[in-house]
Amino acid sequence: MGKQYNKVEKRRRRAAYLERLKTRAKEAAIKPKARRTKKSEAAAG
Repeated sequence: MGKQYNKVEKRRRRAAYLERLKTRAKEAAIKPKARRTKKSEAAAG
């Protein structure tokens, strides 16, 4: 059963890894926009 169980574990780890990547990508997409708006406001002010 060792190999089969390793496959299950591998799938779980990969799924968790992909979820972390998705959340990081979303955060990275949101944060630069917020920074840009603050810089543009400071430059305009």
